[in-house]
This record gives sequence, structure tokens and C-alpha cells, in this order.
Amino acid sequence: MKLRAKGTALHHQLYVLLKEQITSGRYRLGDLLPTQEALCRQFSISRITVRRALNDLVEDGFVRNRQGVGTFVAVDAGRARQGPDFSFIGDMRRTLKETTMQILLLETARCPPAIGAHLGLADEEQVLHLVRTRSVGDKPVTLLDGWIPLGFAKAVTARNLQTRSLHELIAGSFERLGRVAQEVNAALADPTVAQALDIEINSATLRINRLVHNREGAPVHYVTVWTTPLRTRLVMEVGADDIDGYNIGRLLHDVGR
Repeated sequence: MKLRAKGTALHHQLYVLLKEQITSGRYRLGDLLPTQEALCRQFSISRITVRRALNDLVEDGFVRNRQGVGTFVAVDAGRARQGPDFSFIGDMRRTLKETTMQILLLETARCPPAIGAHLGLADEEQVLHLVRTRSVGDKPVTLLDGWIPLGFAKAVTARNLQTRSLHELIAGSFERLGRVAQEVNAALADPTVAQALDIEINSATLRINRLVHNREGAPVHYVTVWTTPLRTRLVMEVGADDIDGYNIGRLLHDVGR
């Protein structure tokens, strides 16, 4: 297989390939990766390209180097992927506990018309605009760009966000949350997203547009979430009562429109 420099740097292509082979279990904990010379021949790339890819894998904790021996897998992919919490509230509580937050923007602003329509707002109505990242250690894992009607944003302050979940502040408690609808797409990272997630411009990202309601059915939060498949995966579960309905999700094809 020959890697080709079309839109994505060669070293990043090799990084993604090797990472996938590690996380899928093809290479297991303690396995020795092919030598740099073998990777050069296999993918028709230079030694410096291979070294950059391996250095990135070392930096992200997937492999480690042993002087004079080679590069070994440093993660147990099977164990790392066990036991996800499928509940929405459980996931929010886990996220609050396991990540740190940085607020990039917190201001009152005019709501974009498309988002205002989802929130049931009048044209040009003011909302609270909140942009933040969440990180695990020193690695940013999500960028969140949210819009909250002012009537539900009174408790949303920079100080409160340091200790409580945004949705607790909006709805009063996790139990006061209602229906959640979301749309998932693949997207290329623009400069703002790339900087926030510490990835290269035009890297692949997962983009989620999410509309959250309270128990009374009022829309209380519209948020766009960006994350990188280098560090995050999306898991879903559908109950037996929902398997024959639209709650499982639909594929809408925007072709020929």
C-alpha cells in the first residue's frame, strides 16, 4: 500500500493507520511494531515521515520506544474499551468527574436564526452563548458551542460551571431534563476547532448538534459538540421498545436537493 499526500499529511495518515490497528486489537499490549525500515517499504514513505508518526503515537500514549529494540504497543485496547455507561445522565456525571473545563466564551449575544428556530425564539432574540472545552489531563476531548435562552440561564456563571454540570444549572437538576434530540455528522476541523482540540486543520472530527428539553418540553439548550476520533468514540444503546421507531436514528441523504 502506498500512502499519497492528498489533503492529509503523510505522517498523520500513518499515525491513523497504526492507531486503528492498535485500538482494534491487531497489535496488542507489548507487541513489537514493524521496524521503521519495514514501514518505509510498506507504505513507500520516507524515514522522517515514519519517525513523525511514531513520535505522535508515543506522545499520545499508544506506543513506547525501547532503545536498540524497537517500538512496542503501550495500551491494552480490549480493556480500555470495556464498560461504557450508556445513560445520558450517567455520561454527564462521568464527564463532569473525569474532565476539566475551560471557558472560551461566555456572553449574551443575538441568537442565530437557525438556532433560534430550534429554541422557539423570536428573530434576533438575546441568549447566553457559551463556548468551552473539556479535557482529560492535558488533552482536549470536546469543544462545545452552546446557546441557552436567557430564562433558563440565570444560574449559568463561570463560577458555577466549575463545580456543576451545565444541564443541572439550566434545568435545576439532572432529573428535570427531558427529551434530547441530536444529529451526528462527520466534519473537517476548521482553524477554530483545530486550535481548540489541538489537532491539525482539516482533520476529521465528529460533530453533534444536540437540542435538550426540560421535563415540561421546553427547549433549554442547543449545543454543537466537536470531538476527534483520535481520542473519543460515540456509543449508543436503543431499548427494545424503541427498536422499531425513529428513536434508533435515521439516515437522511442530502443528495439531489
